Amino acid sequence: MDMNRIVIGISGCSASGKSFIVKYILDNLGDELVSIIYQDNYYRKREQQIKDDKGNYNFDLPTSFHIDQLIDDIKKIKNGEKVVRNEYTFNNPSINPKKIIVNPRPIVLVEGLFLFDNSDLSSLFDKKIFIDSEMETMINRRIKRDNRVRGYDKDDVIYKYKNHIIPASKKYIFPHKDYSDIIVDNNKKDFEGAKTTLDYIKKEYALYNK
Repeated sequence: MDMNRIVIGISGCSASGKSFIVKYILDNLGDELVSIIYQDNYYRKREQQIKDDKGNYNFDLPTSFHIDQLIDDIKKIKNGEKVVRNEYTFNNPSINPKKIIVNPRPIVLVEGLFLFDNSDLSSLFDKKIFIDSEMETMINRRIKRDNRVRGYDKDDVIYKYKNHIIPASKKYIFPHKDYSDIIVDNNKKDFEGAKTTLDYIKKEYALYNK
């Protein structure tokens, strides 16, 4: 492993602001220094997902993802190899997925919901960042995002959040919050949470390169 490479897990509940913060870091540090692995690109196909009692697919469980493949790809990155992966298209058959190439940059960010619940996966991170937001804030963000970006109905989003996301968060995400290296408050609309995360990553990367 390249001792100058730091692999950082960035986790938190759905709509806590993980993707926004990761993009902010990339925009500020550049793609020559930062590469990103998104857990979303490891979703299993729709027909492999578990259904709830009403017959609705639940995409918010650790079993919704190919965790073993994610682990393998992080190990490749840590060993200086590039990773090639199909982009996740939210199970939309009309979209032809792009090939995503992740190069082994000095700072590797892994972003996703259930990064810290699996011990084999969690052990691969040099540092763990938990993005924290209030539940009401996250629900409102999710409604706006899913309606604007994915065309989902508001009632459908609320149903999924209350019946899928909240139970999964309580069981698989929140228990790992206090074991993170830093908890970032991301409730405000400004860039405060993103700036806090950026400053922390810059500091930790500097320590790795002393």
